[in-house]
Amino acid sequence: MGQVTGIDTVFYQVCNMDRSVSFYRDTLGLPLARREGNDWAEFDAGAINLALSGELAVAPQRGGATVVLRAEGIDEIAATLKAAGIVVGSVDDLGGARMVDVYDPDGNQVVLMEPTAG
Repeated sequence: MGQVTGIDTVFYQVCNMDRSVSFYRDTLGLPLARREGNDWAEFDAGAINLALSGELAVAPQRGGATVVLRAEGIDEIAATLKAAGIVVGSVDDLGGARMVDVYDPDGNQVVLMEPTAG
């Protein structure tokens, strides 16, 4: 019998591909690995791809996936995003990791996580 061996891709449905690609590429700094017009875009996010699925919706889907991106310098990132007008939550220390929620242009939650030493 086959088995699930891990996560390959996490994707969000988006309403405006150009705006969303700009957020993930230019604002969060993820390298754009592949884009197929307004239908699909993939970003190099380490071992797992982060992707955007085309402009099929007139409003963002609610209750979809949440991606957690590993980050370094989370306080600086949060301040920079907030200064750019991005919706940013507070940086929380959860013991073993510090996390902050940010929201893409369609309202999808993206969690930035910085492991703490020890």
